[in-house]
Amino acid sequence: MGVALLFVITLALVWLPRNEEEAPRRPAQLPMLPHIAPVSEVWPEAVSVVPAERKDGTWLWPIGSLGQDELLLMTDERTPEFISFNTRTKRQQVVARAPKWAECGGCFEIQKTALGATQVALIVKGYVPGTSAGGQRHYEVWAMPRAGGTMHMVARLPLSVQAEGAYIDGFQIVGENAVWWGYDGGIWRVSLRGGEPEQVLPGRRLRVSSWPWAYDRYEQIVINLDTGQEAEVTEAEDLEHRLACGPAWCVGEDWQELWKVTRATVLRVDGSDRITVPGDALLMRPPIRDRLALLGVPTVDGDDSIPNTWGAATLGHVMQVYDRCTRKAALLGSYALTKAEMPWGEIKIGVWPQDGPLLYWRTTRNRLIVVDLARVGVSPCSV
Repeated sequence: MGVALLFVITLALVWLPRNEEEAPRRPAQLPMLPHIAPVSEVWPEAVSVVPAERKDGTWLWPIGSLGQDELLLMTDERTPEFISFNTRTKRQQVVARAPKWAECGGCFEIQKTALGATQVALIVKGYVPGTSAGGQRHYEVWAMPRAGGTMHMVARLPLSVQAEGAYIDGFQIVGENAVWWGYDGGIWRVSLRGGEPEQVLPGRRLRVSSWPWAYDRYEQIVINLDTGQEAEVTEAEDLEHRLACGPAWCVGEDWQELWKVTRATVLRVDGSDRITVPGDALLMRPPIRDRLALLGVPTVDGDDSIPNTWGAATLGHVMQVYDRCTRKAALLGSYALTKAEMPWGEIKIGVWPQDGPLLYWRTTRNRLIVVDLARVGVSPCSV
């Protein structure tokens, strides 16, 4: 019996993976991290400075771009106002106000906002008056003209439809419809003219990159939600644990090597044309417009001197945008912001249209840096 047991233990040691057999020791000197220039130097045309507060102290949140020099802002109030802000002249103009649904104080909250070619859509969470935030709730979809005007309710969602802000991964206007999807893979659509919401491909666990493209990580398939067209993701098994794909390009990450600079990979759906980028793919989003990858900044795996402060739920205070066509990378956020200033220094996100979202962060109490990713990487792609 003792000989048999010894034989089993010996076999287990022989087949033990090398990285578990002997972990690399911390080297005397860690590798140097590559320098990433701030986005204001790499793509200055995409950067604007926006006030973070009005004169009365009300906070302002950037939502999306209305044009070359116009941003749409929203006030942080129970009855919010929507403001057009000219980045060149600094002029502010109120274009819409929340309707009477907000008069009951805290019983309505805007969960998500979407910006289309002609309309703005909102998912609004409502409480029964007199109940707490944990009481009976319902969700409604509202809309208003993009140029400003009266807001109107589009539809009240059935109680079976989940639309909590923390649940929603994406919300967009597509033609005459508002579409949204959750982190659990559920996808919903409702006409902005009114009607009942319908679930798109129920039973599939899909991660929408930008309508109509979604990625089924379990089946390793990219699917067009409008046409049903499917494409198999191949030659990417080494990246599967952190892989996200759009119509033609993916972002992934293999297991990081201890005491080495972290690395992400940008590659085609068929596994070809791989590009290794210093950084990580924790956000697990495919390239925006099949071109721009949002990545974590490069760190040394195992080194906690630069903590990794972001992931699916938060963007942290520093990250990078990488353009696979020009091979340029730019830093978003700031290393200079201390933990004591958080969450002021956290990178936040506006609406996420097909061309890419606004990202923004505070640098002082009344100063926001806003980056419009739709204005990054607009030159012809050579790759």
